[in-house]
Amino acid sequence: MTGKILVAATGKGGAGKSTTVACLATYWQRANRKVALVDADPNQTLTRWHAKGNALSSMTLRTQLDEHAMIDTLGDLAGDHDLVMVDCAGFGNQAMVFAIGAADIVLIPVMTDEANIFEALRTRKIVDSASQLTKRMIMARTLLCRVKRAAVADHARSQLETLRADPLAAQLNDRVAFQEATFHGSSPTVLSPGSPAAQDIEALAAELEQLIWPRTPF
Repeated sequence: MTGKILVAATGKGGAGKSTTVACLATYWQRANRKVALVDADPNQTLTRWHAKGNALSSMTLRTQLDEHAMIDTLGDLAGDHDLVMVDCAGFGNQAMVFAIGAADIVLIPVMTDEANIFEALRTRKIVDSASQLTKRMIMARTLLCRVKRAAVADHARSQLETLRADPLAAQLNDRVAFQEATFHGSSPTVLSPGSPAAQDIEALAAELEQLIWPRTPF
């Protein structure tokens, strides 16, 4: 495998996995990264968006619901892409476990409520178990999504830090542009360049790039 594998996973549905994957994939493709998508969610949200003929449609997509084919699918795509992004189901299943086991980094979207934080911690434990099983370090970061109020987000971030869930500094705020993009199979990066939503995506991508493609000092 030459390409990196980013897996978006959490046991809580509606936390923002598909939106996060779509927005980051579009951003990096426009930055001349070769990106492939794997839709491992039975709801097939990414697959529907991909079929709309817009920004996501130009990327390679595999809809893969067979957990036994997950490792081979990721290996094939990583062989000729810079990045493979996996959108897992909103519940724990074998496909998610196998994807996490192959990941370079796991992104755990979490909304700012107790139930989401609880599920994020459960997902983080799955990543830790996969690291022990594969005998390699699998990075994991939590990402605050659909943030409505700054004060609540600050409290949630503090909780994640206390629980050692490694929250990213960047977050995706609850903006209309993210919802609009879902109807187009696109991203605010394309539909509303320079908008607050596009700025959220750029900040998130910049932070993740330091983890996925760290720069070697001279």
